[in-house]
Amino acid sequence: QYYVNYKRLKSILKKLFSTDEDTKEKNEKGKPSLQMISYGTMGDVEEKGVLTKAQAEEKFIAELNDEVKKVNEFYRITEEKLRKKFDAIMAQAEHTHEGEHHEGTGFARSLNLSLADLYRTLTQLNNFIYLNRIGFDKIAKKFDKACKGHYRKTFEKKIADCYFFKSGGTSEMLKEVCTFYANLFEKGDLDKARVRLLAKMTEGPYRKSDMLWLGVKIGIALTLLIWNMFNLFVSPNLHITATMGIYVPLYRAVSLCVSLVWLWGLNIWTWSRYRVNHVFIFEISPRHKVNHLEIWAEAASLSIVVLLNSLLFLHHQQYRLKARLSEVVYPMALIAFIVAKIALQLFDSSKRGSLQKDIVASMGSVFIAPFGRARFRDCYLADYFCSMQKIFSDLQYIICIYTLSFSKLLNDDPLASSGYCLSLGSVLVPLVHAVPYWWRFQQCLHRYIETQKRWPNLANAFKYCLCQLTVIIGSLHPFFSEYEAPWSPYRLFWLALIVVTTLYTYVWDLVMDWGLLQFQDKDHPLLRENRLFPGTIFYYWAMGSNLVLRFTWVVTLIPFPFQSVLSSSVELENVLLPLLTFLELFRRSQWGILRVEYEHLSTSQGFRKYEHLPLYFDKAAPSAKMSEPNKKSLWINLEVVFMAFLLVFFSVVVWVLK
Repeated sequence: QYYVNYKRLKSILKKLFSTDEDTKEKNEKGKPSLQMISYGTMGDVEEKGVLTKAQAEEKFIAELNDEVKKVNEFYRITEEKLRKKFDAIMAQAEHTHEGEHHEGTGFARSLNLSLADLYRTLTQLNNFIYLNRIGFDKIAKKFDKACKGHYRKTFEKKIADCYFFKSGGTSEMLKEVCTFYANLFEKGDLDKARVRLLAKMTEGPYRKSDMLWLGVKIGIALTLLIWNMFNLFVSPNLHITATMGIYVPLYRAVSLCVSLVWLWGLNIWTWSRYRVNHVFIFEISPRHKVNHLEIWAEAASLSIVVLLNSLLFLHHQQYRLKARLSEVVYPMALIAFIVAKIALQLFDSSKRGSLQKDIVASMGSVFIAPFGRARFRDCYLADYFCSMQKIFSDLQYIICIYTLSFSKLLNDDPLASSGYCLSLGSVLVPLVHAVPYWWRFQQCLHRYIETQKRWPNLANAFKYCLCQLTVIIGSLHPFFSEYEAPWSPYRLFWLALIVVTTLYTYVWDLVMDWGLLQFQDKDHPLLRENRLFPGTIFYYWAMGSNLVLRFTWVVTLIPFPFQSVLSSSVELENVLLPLLTFLELFRRSQWGILRVEYEHLSTSQGFRKYEHLPLYFDKAAPSAKMSEPNKKSLWINLEVVFMAFLLVFFSVVVWVLK
């Protein structure tokens, strides 16, 4: 209510300078008169009457002056209050002992929060000046256009003389607060102080009650998880029957998706803590930014629903509920919840809903590759899809069960429906496993067309070409005959392809995606000089674990020995496969942390439009725009078509030779 009421002023301007056709006819000079329709600052209504141009201008200028006075008075009072508050904080800090200023003490935490809150309010007041200045300038421009006058320049001078515009008190106080905070908590480092204060400001106020509620939800989720684990591995009264096993892929897929939400919250926390500007890199509107606590709160709620549903499903046989209720009700209820949750989020107008709409838009760009956009966030999302193949194969099984063979479920013949979907999966599973790599392959070709650079785009496309062939052969492997000795040349080729592809992708991760395997830093071999994360342990851990987990993920693509070992233990198979899939999601999240960090520090693969990437405390616009590529070449398009043809050709050959 203290901002300039631009919408109201615009409405008054339109009414004051609107032409009345009846009055125009009565006007002897033939000029349109101006009619004033009821308006007023305090709700009082004036009677309709005909005004001259000078009277209409005088009325509008009076309204404009009232708005200026309102804004000016509010700013003056607010600035005085904030100055008194800052003086009180400084006086309180001066009268305390030096030891109480350490961050671990209760007084220091209180002082930290008070300064962060003051900094947030001062920043909002600074934005108040800027937004009102724009509002007044725009309405003055419209006024000049409506009355064909030149009032805008005069009004600009008047605004420049106003207290709220020329005071400068807010900017000075922001500097003082930052300096005071730096001296207390950051040993005088102003840049660190700005980062800490702005990070607290962008996180928004997360109340203690919210933290308490998050802790309660996490406690409930952990309790339900332990209860489910006890029923699966310890309870002697629970046995997973053949019919119950049909619904395991649903719970496996949903649980892994929920775990991915937890891991994504961990990524956001890591980037925010170590000043990696992921918001700028992903091209997310700052208004749509969601912090890690909000993500974990959502993940905790989803975990409670999924674990409670699975607990009821497991106890269906144990408490003999079959006579009263069919076991298919629990999976159906879980599916209904997921569908309703997605639908509600898509129609959500809050910042979380807006962010999810951005994600859906990126998913659309991935699905229609190479015709969609290939920004960093689109390629990043497609890389995540490459680690979710087992989830996608479970989803295709679930869709089959609850669509094509749902009638068999209703007729109490679940085994028949499962057999039908498994036979259909012999065709769909290889396709589902290969499609994510096809998307990334097409995105690399799209990037090649945009940038006209063979390196690194074609080399990256070749990497996904190898991955697709490896996955297709691995998916078709269960349909071969039993192992014979010696191995056939085809199987030896497949094994060599697995090793070469895994090593290729591993080296690409380290060199191209993370910028490692460098020898510039003599004290820390294999690492780059510029690093945002403290220490070196995390980098070396990521290098080692990435290799191990990549080969572990390959195990899931070798179904024969996997099934022969686990054929006598259904429970172990239902646990080990989700565990390996979770480890791949963990590896991908770890990859994502370092990938975004390296993109923050450099532009190795040409995704950024600007060489300069602003930090949290950098208000300047990106300065050096990157050079635009030349016009598309016919030869480049022919190369792209040829590479796509080769990939399709070899995939078909592999399929025929199964």
